[in-house]
Amino acid sequence: MMVWKRVAAVLLSGVMTLGILTGCGGENGTSSTVQGQTSAESLDQKDTLVYGAEFMDDQFNPMLGSLYFGSMLFRGLMTTDENCKPKCDIATKYEVSDDLLEYTFQIRDDVKFHDGTDLTVEDVVFTIQTVMDETVNSSLREDFTLVDKVEKEDDTTLKITLKEPFPALLDKLTIGIVPAHCFEGQDINKADFNQHPIGCGPYKFVRYETDSKLLLTRFDDYYGDKAKIKNIVCTNLPDYNVRALQLSTGEVDLTYLEPSQVEKVEQNTDTMVYKLDTADYRCVMFNFKATDLFQDVKVRQALCYATNREAVVNSIVHGYGEAAYTPLQRNTFREEDVEQYSYDVEKAKALLAEAGWKDSDGDGVLDRNGEKLSFTLTAPVSDEVRVNMATYLAEEWKKLGVDCKVDALDWNAIDIPSCEAFVLGWGSPFDADNDTYRLFTTEGSANYGFYSNKTVDEVLKKARITVDQKERKACYAEFQKTLAEDPAYDFICYITALYGANNRVSGINETKILGHHGAGIFWNIERWELK
Repeated sequence: MMVWKRVAAVLLSGVMTLGILTGCGGENGTSSTVQGQTSAESLDQKDTLVYGAEFMDDQFNPMLGSLYFGSMLFRGLMTTDENCKPKCDIATKYEVSDDLLEYTFQIRDDVKFHDGTDLTVEDVVFTIQTVMDETVNSSLREDFTLVDKVEKEDDTTLKITLKEPFPALLDKLTIGIVPAHCFEGQDINKADFNQHPIGCGPYKFVRYETDSKLLLTRFDDYYGDKAKIKNIVCTNLPDYNVRALQLSTGEVDLTYLEPSQVEKVEQNTDTMVYKLDTADYRCVMFNFKATDLFQDVKVRQALCYATNREAVVNSIVHGYGEAAYTPLQRNTFREEDVEQYSYDVEKAKALLAEAGWKDSDGDGVLDRNGEKLSFTLTAPVSDEVRVNMATYLAEEWKKLGVDCKVDALDWNAIDIPSCEAFVLGWGSPFDADNDTYRLFTTEGSANYGFYSNKTVDEVLKKARITVDQKERKACYAEFQKTLAEDPAYDFICYITALYGANNRVSGINETKILGHHGAGIFWNIERWELK
């Protein structure tokens, strides 16, 4: 068994304690304390899981956006099962009207927030209405645009009325419920709650040191199965080499790994590597606003044909993935009959020639009407796979006469909508609407490349309100075929989520398909144990 080196003295500062929470927020500063502790106590490493986090949430309000650690702190009307299908959570049951426009939910009467107050129907109504409020800076508003009204029926019943049928609604209702009383008289966008959250999940917030550490502790009044691990520390480790090093020394118990690190980690008898399927793909996003080069569909098609996906899978991700050609490849609505852009450099060259691109001055770079076929491909420097993909593609595309410069930057220096091209990562294992509508429709909130295609807009809007599975499948099939013909992205590969864990950790579920960068790993955290 590895020694928990320096954790008590360095990682947790030796004196990190649990105390008493007052009201709905913490005191001014970077930390707050937790209700239910009548005296301070130091963390016990035998009952504390330390997670080396690739990313940290910058706020903890589920109404403002999705949270990496949200499932620990918050719970919604619905949750998702091992097959990524929605099922009741805070809701005990629901009924749907014949016209599919009214959903009536019964909720549990035994749910408490971390401050000891009861969760009520008013809290559920407040949460959803707040996301719908245009004065609130919520990245989730698009998920609720088809909701007309959210109303309290009685003390345990609420009704959601839709403008049109919306089969993805139950997926959207996994959003964490917040206590309405914590926001009285506050600007929700700037509320103290955002840094000192109160949820009703299996763990409650103790302390957050901005961009450094997050400490959670078990909520003993949780309505579900009581968590077996008492404390969780999430420490910010964006450098993948540091994460692997701290896993090897026992400073962290669990962390996200890069493919190049797996072999070495597996040589350590004190650790194991979990290789988990995901719906997480990597692609090159073409930005139609930052450069006019990508207005030419043949340029985009040529770059897609000149992408050797199998080589990327075999060499860059070390076999932990598969070639990608559609954003719904791991979804029920996956469509096989689309252009998959098999590697064909000669076809790529021919497409560029047809479009009038040629090397008129002999400098090795194609040009047309005085414009060089030159652009910058940006990737986050802390992501080894993305940087290696960008470097590899730049060399491959040079064979076509394309001048692609790679710019590896810190995340803080990246503004994706301003990048000419970006090595993007997306992917959702849930309803197909989740990461299609907001990414590929003209007005989509996550359409960072400003892609616009009339057919894509029409079929994705139709798919949102189509209940019949066959008709919905036809919509998504047309979407995938159109997207392949008029690509917004150069799809590269799907990534296997690789988590290194100390052998003392058990209970990690290996069957559920995870999301972007392995998001969702903590979905069954209550069942995890430490030996």
